[in-house]
Amino acid sequence: MSIPLGQLPAAARWQRAFRALREPAYRRYFLAQIPLVVGNWIHSIALGWLMWKLSASPLMLGVLAVCDLGPTFLLGPITGTLVDRLDRRRLLLVLLCLNFGLVTTLAVVAILGKATIGLLLLLTPMIGIIQAFDSPTRQALVAELVPPGDLRNALALNSLLFNSARLIGPAVGGVVAASLGEGWAMLLKAISFLAPIYVVATMRLPRAEPISRGRFFDDMRSGLNFVRGHSEAARILVLVGICSFTSVPYFSFLPVLAGDMLGADAGLAGLLMSITGIGAVAAGLTLTFGDRLDQMRIWPVWSAFLLGLLLIGMGLSRQIWLTALLALPMGFAILSQNLASNTMLQHFAPPGYRGRVMALYSMMMLGTVPIGSLIAGWLAGRIGMPAVFVIGGAICSATALAAAAHRARTPGDFYTDPGSETPERNAANAAHSIPPAP
Repeated sequence: MSIPLGQLPAAARWQRAFRALREPAYRRYFLAQIPLVVGNWIHSIALGWLMWKLSASPLMLGVLAVCDLGPTFLLGPITGTLVDRLDRRRLLLVLLCLNFGLVTTLAVVAILGKATIGLLLLLTPMIGIIQAFDSPTRQALVAELVPPGDLRNALALNSLLFNSARLIGPAVGGVVAASLGEGWAMLLKAISFLAPIYVVATMRLPRAEPISRGRFFDDMRSGLNFVRGHSEAARILVLVGICSFTSVPYFSFLPVLAGDMLGADAGLAGLLMSITGIGAVAAGLTLTFGDRLDQMRIWPVWSAFLLGLLLIGMGLSRQIWLTALLALPMGFAILSQNLASNTMLQHFAPPGYRGRVMALYSMMMLGTVPIGSLIAGWLAGRIGMPAVFVIGGAICSATALAAAAHRARTPGDFYTDPGSETPERNAANAAHSIPPAP
């Protein structure tokens, strides 16, 4: 009989919270990601500053965002199907090498002072296409590195790492870009690929999942049909998409929030992002220590509801202290929503389907951002950014309540612990999966 987490000694709780790191393959993979996720934030800051220097146009920043994340939205079903048909370790190695080459090229061009708007609009979509494959590949690969019972802990640790890097990467990127130039900041991102390339090239997968051998479009349809036929997975994906779409005014238009709505400068924008990052880290720690999948099911819906209320509050706020106060739970709400959704989708996905399911997750979480940026920017010019915050928050909270009502009518499928592959769980997986055509 297992002891409830709350009754364990403090040392035991900390050991359990980081238990996935006991797996050697995952531990090497996790440590190699540290420079890479910091480098991602450095690159994001440097790329935006470089485009701003070259164009001085908010529109071009929006176009750059579409080039960066648009492929994730457009290619989701295709990338996920390919991830489930290929060796994920080899695929990730190829993606890392391609990304290293493109980022290095961009860095060298920027250092030499030869960067142009046209070149950024050429290389950024190429990097975006690689990222469209990279995200579902990484997330699906984690399941091959840890035992099933440690999967949700590994996912929580990944999210904790990503959001901890949010507190460091933007600051480092800003300092390096301002003092040495954007090209040198991008070179740091290129160097950050070296450790992951080595680790992935030399790793052995303890638990390789089956690779689909069916026809490509049959595999794609079976992935879509699985999600459509799984009521809880479908609800989660809708909530992820709505949360990402409606939170765009905060995460993509912080300068407008700080300058136009609160009458402050860029320093406040950086402070708000840092406060949000602290809230996100708190959410990561909370769910890292969380021990029950059946308790985690409440997070996607009620985090989305809380996020909507916070967006409404920010739209109505005209006080710096109040907006800063709301920024902390904002980070907690968005990260807890995304992390719980990711974990549950990975749990629901039968072996061999993770690439397709996680590609749809990336599509809803990241791919909706550029679309939301364009719509939010267009609406802000007509009704004002405060109204955009309020409308987006109302949509988010209303969708969460609708999802809760739908769950009450259609309770969901199963919440068995992935630590033990019981006959009931295998039967449930088989019932919800549609095998590819021969």
